[in-house]
Amino acid sequence: MDKNRYMYFVGALLYVNLTALVILGLLLKFVIPTGARAIGSPPSFLGLSRHGWADLHGTLGILFIVLTVAHLLLNWNWVVQSSKRYFQDKWVKALLVLSAVWVPIIFVGWIVSR
Repeated sequence: MDKNRYMYFVGALLYVNLTALVILGLLLKFVIPTGARAIGSPPSFLGLSRHGWADLHGTLGILFIVLTVAHLLLNWNWVVQSSKRYFQDKWVKALLVLSAVWVPIIFVGWIVSR
């Protein structure tokens, strides 16, 4: 398979995965019941408990990260060329600063959400 087919496949999977993440997140927030409906029976939605849906949401989130990394690797030449165009000689420094800023923001967001 050539690179364009891989890019299309990864892009399509990213779209489907992100759509599923958003829909599942909205279902978890607004539709799937919380708490016990009856003593001894966990609340469920379409046969899965809230924890089952949350596990699926987490798995889709991990898959999204893997697909995003694959997408970035497949498009790395474009990232470098665009960075060179916008930042001229300082393109490497610009990418490093972006990474140095973005990674701690994600980490802090993860810590706060716990």
